[in-house]
Amino acid sequence: MTEWWDYGLADLLLFSPRVYYRLFETMNTTWWLVVASALIAGVIASGLALRHGFRGNRVILVLLALVWAWSGYGFLWQYYQPINWAVPYLLPAFALQVVLFAIFAARPLPLRFGWRGDLSCYVGASLVAFALLVYPFIGLIEGRDLVQAEIFGSAADPTALGTLGFVLLSRGTWRWVLLPIPLAWCVISAGTLWVMDQYVAYLMLAAVWVTVFCGWLDLKNGVTTKRLTEAEIRDPAA
Repeated sequence: MTEWWDYGLADLLLFSPRVYYRLFETMNTTWWLVVASALIAGVIASGLALRHGFRGNRVILVLLALVWAWSGYGFLWQYYQPINWAVPYLLPAFALQVVLFAIFAARPLPLRFGWRGDLSCYVGASLVAFALLVYPFIGLIEGRDLVQAEIFGSAADPTALGTLGFVLLSRGTWRWVLLPIPLAWCVISAGTLWVMDQYVAYLMLAAVWVTVFCGWLDLKNGVTTKRLTEAEIRDPAA
C-alpha cells in the first residue's frame, strides 16, 4: 500500500499542459468582450495609479475588485474547477479579496495611489506592466497560439501578479492586508506550472520574493506607518 508521503505534486495534478492552456483559448473566444473589458479596466487602473496627486483611488480599488470577481467566477469556477479538485477550496479566497478591495474603496480615506519614486514604486510599476503587456505573450515563446494568452483581469496568474504591483504602488497603513491572497496564489500557481515544466513558474516565485522584500524594506523605512500629509488628505479621492 502506498503511503501518503510517497505522493508528490505531480501525482496531484490531474491535467496536462495542453488541457490547461485550452481553458484560456475557450475563455478568450467565448467571453472575448468581457476579457477585453477586464484588460481595459487594468490599463485604466494602472494609468490612474501612476499619476501624481493620488487621484482615482476609489476607481482603482473598484476596478481591482471587479477583475478579481470576474477572474474567480469566469476562470476558476467556469473553467478551472472541472479539472482541478482544489479550486472549490481556493474560490473563497478570491471572494475575500473582492470584499477587501470593496472595504478599502468604501473607507472615508481609501488607499492612496501615486508615484513616489522609491524602490517599491519601480517594482510595482514593473509588475503591473509585466502583467498587462508581457504576460499574455509568454505563451508564444513556449510555442502556444496567441488565442491561448493569459490576460490580466481574466486569467488568475497575471491578475495576481498585477495586484502585487498595485499594492506596492499604494500607500496606507493597512495596504499589506491585500497581499496574502495574491502572494499565496502565485506560490500555488508556481507549483502547478513547475510540475508542467513551464519556466514561467520561476517568474511567479521571483515576483513573490521581490514583493516581500519591498514590503520589508518599506516597513523598515517606516513608509507604511507614515501619516498622510494634510495636502494629501485635502486632495479629494475620485
